[in-house]
Amino acid sequence: MLGSRDELETRVADAEERFADGEVPLPPHWGGFRLTPDAVEFWQHRDNRLHDRLRYRRGPDGGWVVERLAP
Repeated sequence: MLGSRDELETRVADAEERFADGEVPLPPHWGGFRLTPDAVEFWQHRDNRLHDRLRYRRGPDGGWVVERLAP
């Protein structure tokens, strides 16, 4: 547990210094997948089911296009 924001920033600076020469080593049992989404949808609850829904999708230039969806 962190005691303060200063403690967090000190730990980050220490880690940046320790691993400045390259990759941060991972435990050998760690694995996973790299996800590269073409679209992501976020929604925020609002009363009466009138939620805010936003979809971010990849545009032709590789950037994100934001679309507002119907509730």
